[in-house]
Amino acid sequence: MPTYPIDGGAEIAVNPSGGFGKAPLSLNFQCRHVRRMLSINSGGFAGRLHWAVLNADGAWQAPAVQPDGSQDCDGTASSAHLNGDGNVTMTFRSGQVPEKITFVLVIEVGGQTHWLKGPGGENFVVDVAALAAEVGGGGLGGEARVAPREPTWPELEKAKAAVASAAKSDTSAPVVRRRRAKAPAMVNSSDLFVKAGEMQVEQGLGSIKWTATVGADEVNVFLEALLELSEDAEVSLHWGAAPSAGSEWQPIDTLPSNCKAFDDVAARVVVPGQARLVLSFKRAQAPKAPRWLSFVLYIKFGSGELWLKRDGGDNFWVPVLATGEEVPQTATSEQSLSQRFCQAETRYQHFTQFQRLCACSDVLAAEVDFEAAAWIATVLCLADAKALEWYRKSGYQPKDMAHAQERIGGVMSAAVSNAQDPRIRTLLRLAVKAVPRGSSGGGDAIRHGILNIMRTHGIKEGHRPGIECKFIEQWHQKLHTNSAPDDIAICEGYLAYLSSGNVDEMYRVMWECGKLTREDLGKMCQMGFKDHTKSGGRGLNFTPVHLPHMYNDVKSFLGLLKHVHGGSDLFSLCEACKGQYPDHESECLAFDIFHSRDDPFSMGKILDLRRSLAERSNVAEIPRDGLLTFIFQILEDLMMSRHDPSLQQGYALLQKLMQQSNKWTPEWCKMLHAAFDRIALTCTATADVISTALQNCADELLEAGSKPGAVFCPDSKHLGTFGEEKARCLTERVLAQTLKVFMPQVRRWSGLGPWEVVAAGGLGGAVGILQSCHELPTEAPSEAQLLVLETMTGWEDIPANINAILLPAGQAVDTLSHVAIRARNQEVLLASCDEEQQLQELRKLQGQNLRLQVSATGEVTWTATSEKSKLKDSSAAAFLAETMQPPPPPPSAVLKASDFTKNPKSIGGKSLHLAELMADGTYRVPTSATIPYGIFEQALKDKANEGLEEELQEVLAEGDMAEARKFLEEELAVPSSVRPALDAALGEASKALDAGDWQRALKRVWASKWTDRAVASREQMKVPDKALYLAVLVQPVVHARYAFVIHTRSPLPGASPSSALVELCVGLGESLVSNAPGRALSASVEGQAINVHVYPSKPEGVFVPPGGTAIFRSDSNGEDLEGFAGAGLYDSVTVKDCEHRSVDYAEEPLFFDEQFRSQLLLQLFQIGRQIEKNFGGQAQDIEGAVAEDGTIVITQSRPQV
Repeated sequence: MPTYPIDGGAEIAVNPSGGFGKAPLSLNFQCRHVRRMLSINSGGFAGRLHWAVLNADGAWQAPAVQPDGSQDCDGTASSAHLNGDGNVTMTFRSGQVPEKITFVLVIEVGGQTHWLKGPGGENFVVDVAALAAEVGGGGLGGEARVAPREPTWPELEKAKAAVASAAKSDTSAPVVRRRRAKAPAMVNSSDLFVKAGEMQVEQGLGSIKWTATVGADEVNVFLEALLELSEDAEVSLHWGAAPSAGSEWQPIDTLPSNCKAFDDVAARVVVPGQARLVLSFKRAQAPKAPRWLSFVLYIKFGSGELWLKRDGGDNFWVPVLATGEEVPQTATSEQSLSQRFCQAETRYQHFTQFQRLCACSDVLAAEVDFEAAAWIATVLCLADAKALEWYRKSGYQPKDMAHAQERIGGVMSAAVSNAQDPRIRTLLRLAVKAVPRGSSGGGDAIRHGILNIMRTHGIKEGHRPGIECKFIEQWHQKLHTNSAPDDIAICEGYLAYLSSGNVDEMYRVMWECGKLTREDLGKMCQMGFKDHTKSGGRGLNFTPVHLPHMYNDVKSFLGLLKHVHGGSDLFSLCEACKGQYPDHESECLAFDIFHSRDDPFSMGKILDLRRSLAERSNVAEIPRDGLLTFIFQILEDLMMSRHDPSLQQGYALLQKLMQQSNKWTPEWCKMLHAAFDRIALTCTATADVISTALQNCADELLEAGSKPGAVFCPDSKHLGTFGEEKARCLTERVLAQTLKVFMPQVRRWSGLGPWEVVAAGGLGGAVGILQSCHELPTEAPSEAQLLVLETMTGWEDIPANINAILLPAGQAVDTLSHVAIRARNQEVLLASCDEEQQLQELRKLQGQNLRLQVSATGEVTWTATSEKSKLKDSSAAAFLAETMQPPPPPPSAVLKASDFTKNPKSIGGKSLHLAELMADGTYRVPTSATIPYGIFEQALKDKANEGLEEELQEVLAEGDMAEARKFLEEELAVPSSVRPALDAALGEASKALDAGDWQRALKRVWASKWTDRAVASREQMKVPDKALYLAVLVQPVVHARYAFVIHTRSPLPGASPSSALVELCVGLGESLVSNAPGRALSASVEGQAINVHVYPSKPEGVFVPPGGTAIFRSDSNGEDLEGFAGAGLYDSVTVKDCEHRSVDYAEEPLFFDEQFRSQLLLQLFQIGRQIEKNFGGQAQDIEGAVAEDGTIVITQSRPQV
């Protein structure tokens, strides 16, 4: 690196890099000792290089093209501005590098401008051509060329011919394979191949051509370099073997003869003449061929070197044995955010809290999405809890750390303010708690502060003589190179030692203040500090010399540390709790305690505050009006910090309820219960999403730390439950728990009991306890059981011999959910209870035989019995399999609605019952068409899908149902006759098919034959796959204001035979049939009498997208059969995804317009009676929608189960 002395004692160093071939040439200028020369003691200064090209006559002239890092100054001279460290880099592109440049250094400080030149007042002159030649020489243009080579490559042609000869014996027609083939157990002719490709080299330096010849035994990789380099450059291949593209290199047992090992996983070989290279392997013996060959190019010229990768920054990847269908894990140079964080935390050799804060700041400075917020919260919170390393073989100056802390605080604040997604705001507010406040002005003060203490009190400092205190010496070095918030705890502990003289007291205080152990103190030396004591000691594990006279100065130094690194002191905590105190008086009291913290009476004030908070901790004892106020306050606080529209709508609903004149009446309490349920669901959903996101990040860190090559692996004890632990601290969780305590009481005030029954049935069995639906047995238990479940989604199937499923109230399901239909069909009691005590009593009876009773009012009670309940007759399964006869061949690709009744055996119950409806003007039926049974089977055998059915059977045999569905959706070709037939059958309504990919929707319905629950259900009922056929009903989706279900005979306990149960939700019926969180409006209607059981509380509604869409509805021959309710087993899919929006019940007439609600319920009751009569008096489950213009549309009617 040449240096140029400045007249006055400073100097400028010029460091060249690059310049190989067509690579840019960079000149880095470093100014040294300028501060000292100009006596710049503090503050900043501005500087620049005032430069120009020096022509052959020695005159200044402008560069042909401005290099990067420079700009034109006056038409001749240019300016390159220095950064804060006195450095600047100019980068010249290939062909634009001058022979020589000349410059002067301009420094502006204190209102003065200094023009600095070389000795004797001469301008500086840099021989750029000489520097370029030193590092690579190609930057000047003209010298770079592609190395010469023979026009043919006989060795390559010979290898190709050998493979072709070996494969010649295979004359069978190739079988089209659409999915990834299994690795062959033995080599056959189809495994012999030649493949080739070309990859561009970064910086426009050329390309690499490759050819892999894979024979029965020999495997050769031919590489040809087409690089524009100078003749003297040496090109080497730095390579390794990997199981998949983008994965880590693995150790190589035996190398090809022309290669040498570089380290445990990498090998290196020179490319002869910069032209061609062959790597020879074997298939089964050493040196064994890799699946993927990965490499970078290492270029050496003189004293310079250069590493080249593929254009885009990734390694070069050659699929030697890999199939062409194997997609690289890392197709671009861009690492995902998770990869970047995992690599930094577990693989970087040098990484500290400083680098962590800088990385998070960079992410926060860009647009922050949900994934980014989750990763920032994860790494900062885990680091704050000392679950991640703070000091890994790297140092920094205190001022840098202080600046980093101040910067992240600023960008964090901006990110929180700009975030529109309330979940992002929640995650970032979690991260805020783990970020010290920082102070860029205090960073240097820390370094000078500890030096002043040492010099004032005569402590030995390096070679300066004085009192030898190894603890202070090491802490001094830490403060210089790794100052961080844990220095506050160290200082607190040291003060305790100065006060008491007891070193155990020091370690106790360090633990209490910062959770620092002696092991942590020892690691500080391992992770980046040298042993400046020359004693062989480790980190800060030294007993300090007792110097009590230093106490006051160290106490002042503690204030400085808190100023820079603090964030968890009393004032910060008081600030952080703003808006979360139970009342304004408590908030004022907390700040009063801070301001009078040295007052001896502050202890009494602390007790008053704790007593105030404790009184409010038992919400069950708060008067109901006081509890409403408490809930309002928490909700207001959440709205201020989260900006969540759903929470705002819940708050508006509560406010409107408070304005009603019928406050605390039974009907008002039902509405209040719905409002609480809606808010609790919103809060729980947010907390669950946050918990899952954080845990996913923690799990990725654990996985990354467990892989070979990791230098750090987090402790699973800290990360195993990280997500839930952080989510438990959220105000959303607190509010949801508060509402959970209050809601049962509100239900009692509504005149409702603790139990809600949606299906009544067999009432005896042994008590079993399961946590979630995933633990439901797939096989029928050997004895009848009554299950107490903690969670349920609504999509579960119920195994035989389960006589009852009892749930907490928060897991209550809709009457039309899949599991509710199955329960009624199988005569299983399905009920929920809002009194935890009753469920707990049942749990204590695990294994005992009970007989349950359901009263006419829906109350569930039980008695012990010594008799085991009889198992249900299993003959229904055999009967079902016998009745599901194969349908006739499809009469056409599509049946229009007028043909449904003519072909009853070619369509399912949805289509047939729809055709049998006799609309009389009180309701309408949507335009419909059905793709009949057998079209899917015909499509599998179509020539366009040759071989597909066999491959599908292979996937099914492997048991991977998700892969089978994906395979069909991606590969199946829909018969060309389907779309024209749909257009003809639907007429004008067929335009809805163009809203999206209608073929994808159709294929997803057909593929749903192999959903996990469908397969499990068929296995339980002994129905073979070949007996199940899927027709598909196609309809335009109604622009619905409401969706409804009418059970023409109420399934509720004790209901009159003439009573109907009507359920209503805002938006489309997907919310009802999918058991989306929350409840629909549920009301019993009999004659003119209406009894609303539950008001709607579903936070979200589903709505038709702008422009409309169509739906493809499964219509199988396995639905609505005697002894088997197959509804919901198979999917219905819209052409374009519907929109999910939060529902504003404060403006919803279902809540507050009693006349509107009553008229609508009575109208639906009358339509239900009419349709029931239409089907000969048989009770019906009727689905439909209330269109935006008020029209009633019936989309389905089926016999009630």
